[in-house]
Amino acid sequence: QIPINDINVTEPEGMPRDSISCISWSPNEKNPTFVTSDWDSKIRIYNVNLEASTLVQKGCFDTISPCLSVNWHQDENTVFAGCADGFVKSIDVKTGKSDVIGHHEGPVKSAHWLEEANALLTLSYDKTLRVWDPRQQSKHVAGFKLQHTPLCSDLMYPYLAIGHNEGRLLILDLNHLQAYFGAGSPEYIRSPFVNTTPLISIKLFHFGIGLGDEYGHVGIANLFQRGTIYPPSLRLNESLDFRGQTSRKADNSISGLYPVNSVGFHPSRGSDFYYIAGGDGKMHFWDMKNKKEIAEFDFKGTPVTRAEMDPTGK
Repeated sequence: QIPINDINVTEPEGMPRDSISCISWSPNEKNPTFVTSDWDSKIRIYNVNLEASTLVQKGCFDTISPCLSVNWHQDENTVFAGCADGFVKSIDVKTGKSDVIGHHEGPVKSAHWLEEANALLTLSYDKTLRVWDPRQQSKHVAGFKLQHTPLCSDLMYPYLAIGHNEGRLLILDLNHLQAYFGAGSPEYIRSPFVNTTPLISIKLFHFGIGLGDEYGHVGIANLFQRGTIYPPSLRLNESLDFRGQTSRKADNSISGLYPVNSVGFHPSRGSDFYYIAGGDGKMHFWDMKNKKEIAEFDFKGTPVTRAEMDPTGK
């Protein structure tokens, strides 16, 4: 039995006036702090005080255009932001100073800090992956063109997983990132879903991956490397595919399908404990090992646009 202790926090002043597009937890596990990117063109930093059951806003910074993605630098002093106007920015959370790192030709859907390479990876609707050195502003140091539009991504070193429209999935081994730049088009994988529906949520766990699409599908699969292909090519194995975000009639037939906006796993329990959240305004926690639902949270029809578990799993 996995205990879930729900804590209702007091909403701080200055809450977002529009939907939240991304949540990123600080790497400091002892001080639970997270940053959100919002469609009201701001990023906000919150600290969670579990003892006092309070959520305290520690900072609010203007990004000029809607912000689609945020990620922390390992030093906890810098937050990276990808914006709808194509700009990639860094924000000093202590001073509020904002610097432009570079620019895409389309909205920046994802930004990931790669500590092992001291670099920032970004994915854009212009169908490019770019690598930036924050010390060299305005010019990316590497990158390549994608075949499909990236709609979601997750980084769990050494892998970067990217979900695309048309049900395509790309998993890169970042230990060999340089090899992808000169190897032509990397190899894409079909999602485990029957139809080629757009993948809108994605999460890596140890030796596995979780996926969600626009029509309520949830997929969980193991990963394995195919042969000795270089750069490495990963495949899905033993996938589980089911309808996660649906509404049903009295006879249990499906009456509505909703997007799975988030899928995630407990950081130490892997696929045994996972959660999904979506457009039906509900969040579900599942015990996959025993094949049963642990808990359901109902937000009364308000869509859950993003959910992210902290690094400790609390």
